Amino acid sequence: MSVEFAVGLPEDLVETLVLRVVERLREQPERRFLSKSALATHLGVSPRTIKTWREKGLPGRKVGREVMFDVDEVNLWLDREGQA
Repeated sequence: MSVEFAVGLPEDLVETLVLRVVERLREQPERRFLSKSALATHLGVSPRTIKTWREKGLPGRKVGREVMFDVDEVNLWLDREGQA
């Protein structure tokens, strides 16, 4: 997707800014949060299994009334629990 801006900035300045933004985005880890039902679908298990795992320590964050799950944290937890 290409986006053009008509603000009259020098092209080399725009290119430098774009490169810096891309560098910063690459430095930041991508965080992906899923709801209980979305996580269950993602992992191929039932929402009840997610609830059971949550009771056993599956990491999640309460957002309002719902618990959201960071996919990376869930994967680390599953790796640890799978070795036990």
